[in-house]
Amino acid sequence: MAKAAGGITAQGVIEAAVAAFQRGAYEETERLCRALLKAAPDDPASLQLLGLASYRRGQFTEAEATLAKAAEKAPASPEIQANHAAVLRALGRLPEAEAANRRAVTLKPDFPEGHHNLGNALRDLGRHADAEVAFRRATELRPNFSDAWLSLGRLLQLIGRLADSEAAFRKVIELKPDFSDVYSDLGNSLLGLDRLQEAEAAFRQALTLRPNSHEASVNLAALLLRAGRPHDAETFSRRALALKPDLHQGFNNLAIALEDQGRLDEASGVFRQVLKLKPDYAAGHSSLLFCLNYRHDLTAEAIAAEYKTWDQQHAKPLLPRPLRHANGHEPGRKLKIGYVSPDFRQHAVALFFEPLLAAHDRSQYEIYLYGEVPNPDAITERLKGQADHWRATVGLSDDRMAALIRQDGIDILIDLAGHTAGNRLLVFARKPAPVQFSYLIGHGTTTGLTTIDGFLSDDFMVPEGFEHLFSEKIIRIGRSPLVYQPPAAMPDVSPLPAKSNGHIRFGCFSRTVRINEDVIALWAEMLHRVPKSVLVLNSKPFAEKSTRELFEQRFAPHGIGPERLELIYTFPQPKTWAAYNNIDIALDPFPHNAGTTTIEALWMGVPVISLACRPSVGRFGASILGALDMSDWVAAEPDGYLEIAERWSKDLDGLAKLRAGLRARFSASAMRDGPGLARAVETGYRQLWQEWCESRDLAGTEPPEPERPLT
Repeated sequence: MAKAAGGITAQGVIEAAVAAFQRGAYEETERLCRALLKAAPDDPASLQLLGLASYRRGQFTEAEATLAKAAEKAPASPEIQANHAAVLRALGRLPEAEAANRRAVTLKPDFPEGHHNLGNALRDLGRHADAEVAFRRATELRPNFSDAWLSLGRLLQLIGRLADSEAAFRKVIELKPDFSDVYSDLGNSLLGLDRLQEAEAAFRQALTLRPNSHEASVNLAALLLRAGRPHDAETFSRRALALKPDLHQGFNNLAIALEDQGRLDEASGVFRQVLKLKPDYAAGHSSLLFCLNYRHDLTAEAIAAEYKTWDQQHAKPLLPRPLRHANGHEPGRKLKIGYVSPDFRQHAVALFFEPLLAAHDRSQYEIYLYGEVPNPDAITERLKGQADHWRATVGLSDDRMAALIRQDGIDILIDLAGHTAGNRLLVFARKPAPVQFSYLIGHGTTTGLTTIDGFLSDDFMVPEGFEHLFSEKIIRIGRSPLVYQPPAAMPDVSPLPAKSNGHIRFGCFSRTVRINEDVIALWAEMLHRVPKSVLVLNSKPFAEKSTRELFEQRFAPHGIGPERLELIYTFPQPKTWAAYNNIDIALDPFPHNAGTTTIEALWMGVPVISLACRPSVGRFGASILGALDMSDWVAAEPDGYLEIAERWSKDLDGLAKLRAGLRARFSASAMRDGPGLARAVETGYRQLWQEWCESRDLAGTEPPEPERPLT
């Protein structure tokens, strides 16, 4: 072995360089490697170590050039090929990274690190099935390869195979029981599987192992929101932000926690903080829109303007130019219809969508379902069985999903989620189908997207003169746009409780975010006008004592004590349906009306008082009650709301008679007419399809869409 200056052998220098690298002294590693390379410029081992040191220092371009040279000088080294691939991946040169990794595993088929790195590149390329094969090969070659098990678990979580991801994460825990991050990963899978207690235990274990983990704190906050514990969620969101002040997920969770406590003004402010921190955070901006709809101090025009801002900021830059679709433009041909939703599962949306799906005319329409469903269930399987085609979209990028829709040749694409959780509006922003609709069953109002052409409505939800509040063209279908499929487990209607209780029990089982100060003031006045009456509020956050106390404090200034309130949470769902048998009259909040809870109350024989406010979310009640010929239960102003409550509270015989016949009335209404809804909806779809066909030029392109102003 030759000696370097000072009598140190080259072997000694390389050993010193390796030791420096192992202790994280990367600058020292680089200095020693450069000294070696002066004597032997083409030495692959020195080049590799130098490249790795540069990589660890974040100097990716320099690292890639060095490792490329090492790979050129030692083309038969699988380790050098794999390390070169890792740097190529860091630079986003994914096809090259894949090729380098494949060279590595070809040279050394039993190379677990090579298969692991190949899996990472394939995952980043969106080739999830191939990535899974690579990760599993790595774990077969080295069963105790914890990093490969972790990567496998995260991939499976990404594509919605949560039970499989759980198994992979538990393998990591078996190998590395003190690794805190994997407990957060495990908790997220368990949360997706609705195993909330186990998920909470996993997140808390992550915090036990690493108390300063902002990831575990923010994940625990998300779980607490799901569990209906907004006060506790606020605590852990603030803890996460104390650990990492620029954590946008922490701000988002904090805002939702405030929202669920009815602190809407504070929540709106925090949502805006999120967007200052991360202007491209489309999901956070959607959360702000969701919150603004519940604000009683904002005009409809102000809210609509915010939807327009969302479109301009997140959606418009994604629209391809020129915009072309290869769909045949025959107005009367059989059409391919695609529905997009995260709620093709045990969810209220399925109760409204399934009757429409079942009644579609399959001689005229071929139905595709694009399901953003990470945890499919029996409802998912049933819906899949009623569609012509099912496409799982979990883990697909927006670009890949848009390409899939184009490949399927969808003529009309319908969004069912709006700005709610799990939406794929940024796919709609890419206009993958020539005609796109928004159907309100999952959200209730405009999307704000100028790439969505139509919004299905009736005359109640969007009366004439309010079209300016929508980015979409209002398609009024001449009937209620809703049909309801009551779950088989719903109990029979009971006799009127007031007959035996001696007092009226009002109730609202809607989300706490809808119960604002104007609602509380009106309901308090109603309780004063109806002696001995009680108000039952049934919602998940009331499982938390601090939330119950907060709402009691909000009623207190209006002279309503806790003895006039019952703040409860009934779970599981059948207990909530049964709880309507203890309610005489249901109350619809405003300016954002309830939807599913209003329908459930009516099916359970409980009439609902509603106040018609801003379209369309403030007119759900008017639409639903109008479909049952009960518009006399809809008030145009607060005094009318109180008058309805007083009048019916004094007519127990009339109220009992109405209750006894309400389910039959519902059953005979348009709210149970799936075929009628399907024909009306299909007419609306066909209308815009024909307009699109007429607008196309002979080159097969579309003229630019005029911007439809919101205000």
